[in-house]
Amino acid sequence: MSLPHSPPREAATVAGGMSATPGKVVAAALAMIVAQLAFRAWAVSGAWYRFDDANFMSKLMSDGLSADLIFHGFAGHLMPGAFALTAYNFGLDPYQWAYPAIELMVLQALADLGALVFLCSAFGRRPGILPPLALFLFSSISLPAFLSWGPGITQLPFLAAIFWGGWAHLNYLRTRRFGWALLTMLITLSAIAFGEKAMLLFWPYAVLALGWFATGDILTRMRTIVVRYLPGVLLYGVVSIGSAAAYLVLGAGSSKASGSSGADGFAQVTQRFLFDSWAPGAVGGPLRWTWLEGNSSGWAEPGAVVSVLAVAVLALLTYEVGRTRSRALRAWWLVGGILVIDIGLIAGIRAGGVGPDIALSFRYLTDTIAVTAMALALATLSLRGAVETLAPTRTSPFLDAPRKVAIATAVVAGLGLFSSYSYAEGWHDDDNTRRYVDTVRGDLAGVDEPLPMADGPVPSWMIWGASHPYNQVSRVLRPLSEKMTFPQVSTDHLYMVDDEGHIRPAAVDPDRRSVGAVDPTPNLDQCALRVRQTPLSVSLDGGVDGAGWWIRVAYVAGDAGRMRVTAGDHSYDVDVEPGFRSLYVRTGEGRFDTVGFQSLTPGSRPCVGGVEVGKAAPFGDPISTSGGTG
Repeated sequence: MSLPHSPPREAATVAGGMSATPGKVVAAALAMIVAQLAFRAWAVSGAWYRFDDANFMSKLMSDGLSADLIFHGFAGHLMPGAFALTAYNFGLDPYQWAYPAIELMVLQALADLGALVFLCSAFGRRPGILPPLALFLFSSISLPAFLSWGPGITQLPFLAAIFWGGWAHLNYLRTRRFGWALLTMLITLSAIAFGEKAMLLFWPYAVLALGWFATGDILTRMRTIVVRYLPGVLLYGVVSIGSAAAYLVLGAGSSKASGSSGADGFAQVTQRFLFDSWAPGAVGGPLRWTWLEGNSSGWAEPGAVVSVLAVAVLALLTYEVGRTRSRALRAWWLVGGILVIDIGLIAGIRAGGVGPDIALSFRYLTDTIAVTAMALALATLSLRGAVETLAPTRTSPFLDAPRKVAIATAVVAGLGLFSSYSYAEGWHDDDNTRRYVDTVRGDLAGVDEPLPMADGPVPSWMIWGASHPYNQVSRVLRPLSEKMTFPQVSTDHLYMVDDEGHIRPAAVDPDRRSVGAVDPTPNLDQCALRVRQTPLSVSLDGGVDGAGWWIRVAYVAGDAGRMRVTAGDHSYDVDVEPGFRSLYVRTGEGRFDTVGFQSLTPGSRPCVGGVEVGKAAPFGDPISTSGGTG
């Protein structure tokens, strides 16, 4: 989809006979960038934190920006730059989306300008650079990561570095000036600081050097590069090996990988990745998306017809490039290597626990659109300053027909914009996380004193249970701690957040109850379970195991005092308040089938009416509609 190959000159003629000067080409490119940024500004303005972002929030707000987080990573990722910027945003206002939205826009603009600078430097300011630029700008492949803070802050620096690093690397290959190699590695390390996947930058660096700045067979090319660029080869080698070693030592151990796929799973991941995701995305698809509760993004749903057409278009383009240009198809090594690595990462780390459909999530394809656009340019345009580049062998009825290329570019860009718009609309509608947090904040608006809350997991569509303990309400909603406490013990009142974000009274849904002399309305004068300074043991109708159980004790007391409640290996010293009371105690780890009581205050002898053990469950109306918390 590139405009025809022609010798370098100040002006080229495009469809309709209009003169396309270098200035007009750059102006057209900048107009395209402005249009893309305007669309993405609209898209990101309606977004908010989602899924992995909640993990970011919980981890940072629970543990802070610690050296362990920076140097040992989280969930298999080593991304000190991403955590530092996220911590800065949360320090300003953890629920203010404007800060990350602006930062994502800046990173997107940086990647866009990098693409333009790379294309102009590599091929000149000619009309032929506009189709690959349009492909990068308007494909929907990079949109899902852009709209989500966690993937965006790790992958957009990588996208920008593909082009800016490629630009600096090309200048090093052309001039052999070591300063360009240093700049290339500085850009590379900056991207790696935001996400270890940026180590894949060394693949396009290698392909550009071996494919366009050396001749002969592969071994001869490798020897040529080593001899001609020895200082750079040593520098690149130190940085690449050092980065990989640092990740393996520091970051890989924090992984909670879902598990790898077998041979069948790998084949299914490959099929979905190539034919249902990348190929449709590269020609404007997928056109349709599916949204499932608990997914971190919409999944591509192109359908068989769109998938087949997309593969056919790419196959025809490849055939036409190979038929009319020599030494052009080597450009596909650039995108092919990234595709193979990405498929391997998904199959080896993600798909085992989630299934092969995870390859339908474009957030795992973000880098592919940058190298696809770069490969398209390298396959259709002569690389300036290269030792060996393509040469036209015959006239192409498509590649050498500017009007046809312009129409095809417009169609692909238009379809990509439609796919992006439909994704953004779905992303805006599926905004459960913001609704959840806004609901909590709304219910707390009229609260003057901190509420005693039963802790528990947020909904699984917000954070998966595998992220425990960072999926707990107390961690995710840490910024609201002035109005919520999560005590081990509470008297009479206990609340919890339901799946919609409403704060409601909590009750113990009993799995076990006390047996023997049980009185639901205990009496101080006639009491079968009197608590004295000698221990009292109350049997349950069965044992419970593990942490997080709630014990509800119904008791009546005439005077204030203190007593000790024991469950297994854990004891809790609690206040005794006069009158009929409900005492709630959250248990620790271990197994128990009795609950012990002992008065710690001489003369204080409360009467226990009964004991229930179970999980906390919401009941009644939200506090915002029930008139308060009294």
